[in-house]
Amino acid sequence: MTEVLEELEEKYAKKKRELDLHKAERERFDKEADKWAQKRDELNQQTREMFKEAKELKDKRDELNKLVQELKKQKEEIKSQYLRAQEELREIRKRVIFSKQDRPSLSQLKKRLKDLETKQETKVLTKEKEAEIVEEIHKLYQQIEKLKKEEEEMVKNNQEYMEKKSEVLSLKLKLDEISKKIEETVNEAQVYHDKAMELYDKAQEIRKSADEAHQNYLTAVQKAREEDNIVHEILKELKNFEKIITGLKAKQSAAKRYEKESELKKMADEIYKKFMKGEPLTTEDILILQKAGLL
Repeated sequence: MTEVLEELEEKYAKKKRELDLHKAERERFDKEADKWAQKRDELNQQTREMFKEAKELKDKRDELNKLVQELKKQKEEIKSQYLRAQEELREIRKRVIFSKQDRPSLSQLKKRLKDLETKQETKVLTKEKEAEIVEEIHKLYQQIEKLKKEEEEMVKNNQEYMEKKSEVLSLKLKLDEISKKIEETVNEAQVYHDKAMELYDKAQEIRKSADEAHQNYLTAVQKAREEDNIVHEILKELKNFEKIITGLKAKQSAAKRYEKESELKKMADEIYKKFMKGEPLTTEDILILQKAGLL
């Protein structure tokens, strides 16, 4: 029985060491799971913040794009006013210039000049004829310049023309300003768009890292559960060992006690026989008789 008990106690001690190892592994995987959970949560928080910021940038971009559409609509209205004013300005100019019927036509003079220049370049001319053409071209240039100056003076002195010209210039300025504003707004919207797309891309990358962290978390949790199951199985085995060992020890103790009591009874019987024969008893003999219940 002693050998069996020693073997069981040795196995029990080995199982206890095995239990400690698996408890340590379970704790290690629990800590690893906590680490990956924290990492995952941090990455998910970053992702949420980036998506939020990207959405804010996208909203600003959309607002600017909406403004661009409104500005383009305004531009079309101003452009329409500008073109109409230009046409009205040309009509007023014609009316002012042609109010003097005795003056030569500038367009006719320009046509005559062009014809002569073409003739000079394409025809074979005598020196005298070419000299005549050159002289006439020179006179036409002077006459055209003179007429231009006269026309400018005529329109400058016309209040209706100058007011309309001022209106045209004002509309042109507005058109340039709104075109510039549209360009600036489009560029600004593009900046917001690029930043939003950059954030979306970064957020997607971080989300992938968060997903990987979550997978690592699940793996660690699974391993911790496996270790926990092993721990519980070992605890069950240890309880069984404890029951068996306790039972064996109880039996061993009872056997020893029985053996001791038998030996005591045998000794008491011998002493009692001595007593009955009238032999003197020692103090130790009396104590043995008392333990055996014979006194």
